[in-house]
Amino acid sequence: MQGSKDVLDLLTKLKDTRLNLAIFLVSNLVLVLINQKLITLNSVSETVLQGLVFVTSIRLVYAVIGAIIDFFNNKKFIKNKEAETALKLEQDKMAITQAREKMLFNFRELDVFQLYIIQELKRQNHIRIPKGAPLFTLKNMNIIYTPAVSDKTETASLTNKASELLNEAVWDEFDDLKYGAAKRFFVGLQPEEVKCFIEFLANDNIKTTNSYRGSTSYYDSYYVFKKYSDTTLFSQPQRGTEYKIDSIAKDVIFSIYGEQPEAVNG
Repeated sequence: MQGSKDVLDLLTKLKDTRLNLAIFLVSNLVLVLINQKLITLNSVSETVLQGLVFVTSIRLVYAVIGAIIDFFNNKKFIKNKEAETALKLEQDKMAITQAREKMLFNFRELDVFQLYIIQELKRQNHIRIPKGAPLFTLKNMNIIYTPAVSDKTETASLTNKASELLNEAVWDEFDDLKYGAAKRFFVGLQPEEVKCFIEFLANDNIKTTNSYRGSTSYYDSYYVFKKYSDTTLFSQPQRGTEYKIDSIAKDVIFSIYGEQPEAVNG
């Protein structure tokens, strides 16, 4: 009797499903053989076998229920994981689109100084730029980066995203960007400086100095144009002290001030 109790106690500690299934099948087989009177066991042994069948059947049912629950839980987990992955991909895609739209907006708001830098970087991979607002603004917009820095200048290159966007979209509308930037520039320009630019309505090229017998005199336009020499207002590259107006900038001057220089005084 004690031996049978020890067997049942041992069985309660067995968690392996395959072992429980083996005990369940063997016990049932032995009980069938007993019922068929093919083998004979005492009543205690038969009771133990019936106990084994009962306990292992509970264990097997419990295992089946656990497997079913695990199946649905795993299915739910996988579904939730797929939903999370899809959401993350959508969020990443949206973030990329938003970053692209923001950079495109920034490109469209650049001034004549900043557009000049972009124009030059389109022609060559990197250029040296004096430290100042145009440089720092473009860096803050993540349009350029500066791999080399000195006391007064920085070597700038387009970021990968800016270069990609410039080639895909911005360059196709660059003339429009130049027009808009030039218009904003001239609208905010001081009248005494406007007078110098209005001279371009009569001539595309203006000399800002005059040399006579070894002496050089400087016109007012020299000091004005020198401030804006590195912009998209002038045809590039600029040589010497003679300035050639960019055709788009000239169109803007004409659209604002008309043909008469007196328009600046109106």
